[in-house]
Amino acid sequence: MDKIRIISNSYNKAIEEGFNRYLDEKAAGGKSEIKIDEEALIADIEQKWLATGLPELDETTPAEFINSLTSLDELMDFFVCMASVSDVGVPGILIERFKLYGGKAASARLLDFAERSLSTGVKDNDDIKSAVSQAVYTIGCLKEDEYKQKLIALLIETDYDDMLLEAICYAIIVYGVSILQEVIDAFNTTDKQTVKEAFVVCVAEICSENGYKSDEVFYFYKNAFRTISNLKLIVEIIGDYGDGRAIPFLRGYVHKNIDKIDITTFNLMRAIIKKLGGEIEDLAYIE
Repeated sequence: MDKIRIISNSYNKAIEEGFNRYLDEKAAGGKSEIKIDEEALIADIEQKWLATGLPELDETTPAEFINSLTSLDELMDFFVCMASVSDVGVPGILIERFKLYGGKAASARLLDFAERSLSTGVKDNDDIKSAVSQAVYTIGCLKEDEYKQKLIALLIETDYDDMLLEAICYAIIVYGVSILQEVIDAFNTTDKQTVKEAFVVCVAEICSENGYKSDEVFYFYKNAFRTISNLKLIVEIIGDYGDGRAIPFLRGYVHKNIDKIDITTFNLMRAIIKKLGGEIEDLAYIE
């Protein structure tokens, strides 16, 4: 087995054993309900893994091996192998190493890999899909401005696979408020419902993570409410956004469609209207 695969497999093993050890320790402490801060736990496991020598490599540590990679080509080969076999993504040290070669150069290589893989078809190859997903996410972490539109275009083209769509959304969300306008503008450029829903989720996550509100976001949600078919999704997002200006059009929808909507949708909309501070006493479901 080559060195790259040995280290990649050791990472998977370290994460699995680390989680199992954490759960066993909590269970031994008598806790019936165990809450896990996955990000913090993975970071802790990762640091220990990086510093632990591997017997198969004469006690060379993963950190020593990764830091010995001397070209972007070598780093890409290692990245693709690790991303293909890892269940939890790639260690942060790889993203930091990409930064050393310059965000633009690294992003170009990562996007080229993703596009070539997608063009050859990855629907039935989970390993390649995993690698493409991690490549796209890493582009987001590198935050090069010229890749905002490229990620948005990739999202529009990749509506056929939930795993890839989610990865692209994560990459877009990482850019934060700086990409918000591009996402809002892109919403009206496509008729694909899956893509429209993905854009709405991107906007919601960016606003939530950054505590951001604006008139433009409110009117974007108002437009999305009228144009996407997943009513439950957009209503819940509007409720979480918390702008009381949504009350009139939500109430108007219920009144207009009271004889058409099902009881589950009715109860959800009634709950969201109340959450936003609206009156609900006059909203009664018609059997």
